[in-house]
Amino acid sequence: MNTRICAAVVAVVALTAGCAGEPAAAPPAATTTTTTAAPTPAELNERAKAAIAPPDAFAAVGGQVKTNTPATDAEIGAEGQAVAMICGGREIHADGASVARSRLWTGRTTVFQQVHAMADRPAAVLVKGVETGLAACAGTRSVEQLTTLAKPEGVDDFYAYCEATLDQTVAPFACYAYLGRGTLISEVIMFGRTKAEAGAELASVLPAFVPSFTKA
Repeated sequence: MNTRICAAVVAVVALTAGCAGEPAAAPPAATTTTTTAAPTPAELNERAKAAIAPPDAFAAVGGQVKTNTPATDAEIGAEGQAVAMICGGREIHADGASVARSRLWTGRTTVFQQVHAMADRPAAVLVKGVETGLAACAGTRSVEQLTTLAKPEGVDDFYAYCEATLDQTVAPFACYAYLGRGTLISEVIMFGRTKAEAGAELASVLPAFVPSFTKA
């Protein structure tokens, strides 16, 4: 076989022996791609359930659960709910699979918590979204960052602010805290007759929400 024909054969049959009998080159090593299945709504619900403060979190000060959403632990929380509502109606969503659970306590004070467990959305993105989004309405809603609250230990991201409420019959002011950790985000809301009162109340109750949230 002449040189030209031998070269052609080698080019076409690359994995067989060459014309002179040399061993064929070894095929490239196989690569394995590992994919992780997205968490199911039931799995996200279990994480949200673990992250929310327990019903008796405020029993020592007379706080009792008024409402749970969903009503029982056996039910799976709603999917696709807004993580936050700012500027009087602008909703911030996780933009992906998420399950929410919320709880409202009443008694000496009224305090609300909502937790979202997300499939893959970093909570840091959403906490930052709340902060930057509020800049658009700070001048019209008396929005003010609550700088007296420090980021709780074990929390990756944190932002707190106060504003005048839309419904003055509920309470004139509300203060909000957003806690982010991995793909978990929690919103805590405290109401008050004044901005200072609502801020002080939020500071007093916030530690009750941290243990469950940072362990979930």
